[in-house]
Amino acid sequence: MTRESVCAIVPAFNEQESVGRVVTALLLYKVASLVVVVDDHSTDGTVRAAATAGAQVVHNPSRRGKGNAVRAGLGVVREVDPAYVMFIDADLGDCAMEMGTVFRTVEQGDAHMAVAGFAVSEGGGFGAAMRLARWGIQRLTGSELQFPLSGQRVMRAQSLWRVVDEFGLEPGFGLEVGLAVDWLRSGYAIVEVATGMEHVGPGATPAGFIHRARQFSAIAAALAARGGLTLRRGRG
Repeated sequence: MTRESVCAIVPAFNEQESVGRVVTALLLYKVASLVVVVDDHSTDGTVRAAATAGAQVVHNPSRRGKGNAVRAGLGVVREVDPAYVMFIDADLGDCAMEMGTVFRTVEQGDAHMAVAGFAVSEGGGFGAAMRLARWGIQRLTGSELQFPLSGQRVMRAQSLWRVVDEFGLEPGFGLEVGLAVDWLRSGYAIVEVATGMEHVGPGATPAGFIHRARQFSAIAAALAARGGLTLRRGRG
């Protein structure tokens, strides 16, 4: 790998407790050569923690949502012209180092995108958003994904540019589902990779229920927007 061959984008909102550990894990274990943290107008110490750990930080002047944060990060890493791009959530902490396993799946040519599967997921609610995502992707593409909402994924950069240039990105929590449908319809494969990563959701709190309602709504909107697209035959 050359120094700029793998660029990671980390969208972050009020993740001062974990974002620094994510950046440190990616750089220390040489999982990524450049880490771009896109701060979605946090009100805590997220920016300071990310910068101190060695990330390049991009500031959103207002709260714009996950998909828009990733889009801002893509604008930065595209100038670097990497061979691979990673999307990584800011709440992973130290287990972000396991993205190296996910990366190798793409590097070895097994797929143009690899998605990390979680060993443990707690506090994620009743699974309605997950079921909707699985059902929608299968209905629109014929593919069954076990982890359609995982924010941890590695892609060949040239494939990503083609898909994003043609279809764009969902602005919020529909990012992963919209990208998966567009990716598969473009003829590229997605491989899910088992990892030891753990995820703790917002739990059964008022804020947690609001988060899941927004996520469900965003996924439904992403699927509805793609309901009339025509399936394509594969690209190599």
